[in-house]
Amino acid sequence: MQVYFYMLKSKFLSFLPLTFVLFAFCSANVTAQTTEKIPQAMEKNPQTSGKNPVIVIPGIQGSQLVNPQTGKTVWFNVRRDKDDDLRLPMTSNNLARNRDKLIAKDIIREVELPGVLPDVAVYQGLIDSLKARGYAEADWNKPQAIDVFYVFPYDWRRDNVETAQLLINKIEAVKRVVKRPDLKFDIIAHSMGGLVARYAAMYGAADLPPEGRKAVPSWTGARHINKILMFGTPNEGSFDAFIGAVNGSTVISARNLPFIDDFRPEDVISSPALFQLMPHQTATRFLDENLKPLKVDLYDPKTWQTYGWGAVNDPKFLSKLKDAAQLAVKNKEIEPTKLGKDANFDDRILSQTTSAQVRAYFATVLSRAKRFHLALDAPTRKSPIELYAFGGNCQPTLDAVVMMRNDKKDRWLTITDARDIKTSSGREIKKDEVKAVMFVLGDGRVTRRSLLAESEESKGGTEELVKTVFPLKSSFFACGLHTQLFLEKTIQDSFLSALVVEKTKQP
Repeated sequence: MQVYFYMLKSKFLSFLPLTFVLFAFCSANVTAQTTEKIPQAMEKNPQTSGKNPVIVIPGIQGSQLVNPQTGKTVWFNVRRDKDDDLRLPMTSNNLARNRDKLIAKDIIREVELPGVLPDVAVYQGLIDSLKARGYAEADWNKPQAIDVFYVFPYDWRRDNVETAQLLINKIEAVKRVVKRPDLKFDIIAHSMGGLVARYAAMYGAADLPPEGRKAVPSWTGARHINKILMFGTPNEGSFDAFIGAVNGSTVISARNLPFIDDFRPEDVISSPALFQLMPHQTATRFLDENLKPLKVDLYDPKTWQTYGWGAVNDPKFLSKLKDAAQLAVKNKEIEPTKLGKDANFDDRILSQTTSAQVRAYFATVLSRAKRFHLALDAPTRKSPIELYAFGGNCQPTLDAVVMMRNDKKDRWLTITDARDIKTSSGREIKKDEVKAVMFVLGDGRVTRRSLLAESEESKGGTEELVKTVFPLKSSFFACGLHTQLFLEKTIQDSFLSALVVEKTKQP
């Protein structure tokens, strides 16, 4: 059964208990911060002609993944298919080679399952707002130059540099067909889509430099782009992605529904893109049991082994590997799995993969994520394109993780939620104090600071927020959740105004 994401409609309010987390809004607090005033929405003439073509780039999990041979939709679907799964192969240090047969068919627009709203962005509301403002949807294979928007579905599991290269290739193909070498696009990018757009602008179709070599933005992609509008983009990363890498993530806000398959840690480990969403090393905040800074190298595989993070250290995952029997000699929690006749296709692939291959692959994933961050963090005093940021500013958003040692069980406890804690010295720290140091304002997934790419620097004994990465044309904040930013009326008015201020010259 094919499943789509559904925009917020009144008939779904009767299912509030299931979807409360995603539908809850803080409606009172709306804040705007701009470096340049954005004009009011052009209500009098929404059909203004000559507008730049627009590209809509969704965030992670925001594109359908389909098996082209069978026509089956694998993502999003309520149950895993026997022949198809979301896991990519993990047998090569060359991430581009780890492919399966799934392709991205379309962005996810709406869902037809009453009462179940997957926890990713809803894009139909955005599409409707563009159409109301005089844009028509265009086909990449039959391109048009003005007054149109293109949707850019992509395989969100794969490396973001690879996705940025695909974006550049599609743009160049459109320009060739319409015979407009001077044509520039405006990009609307949600969450991880903003990282893809920024990389494409800064480096074009170039790959990351080798490890140890500094990335220097060439801005070769800027010749194709007029402006990028980022919505909830984790420009300094997100601890929500870290939680997904360690524990997996739920597909919907209500947990433990038996008929929904979640995105498990063993799914996550095969997805390089998710690790590229984690906090950048300069923005990583870990705390010890006394809530003091703890130095942790998030991109060293040894760190993951020390703290027991992720599938690579999960006995259930390791039990599926080819050499599970040898691993079980040292770890009694590992019970080698025997595959039955009805075993999932990807489980069969995993059964032919050794732990050494997984460790080598994982080291490559972490290294590439770190290099991707460094490339995006390359300082830019002056940007050849206009950058806009739109986000939420009233939801408690995880900004630090507490690590506590359990000597009795000889393991570490990773705390990602506010709770009462008791230190090894017997000191009791109340939940409110823990929450105050772990959470800051944001959209529930991305902090305000991460969206704006600000970092903390200590000067003269005081901490200041200093912008370090890119100059913004403007930023705008409202009280909305990460997955619902496009549905906030104040944000809609702001970004639509910014989008249609300038016109593309008619040929």
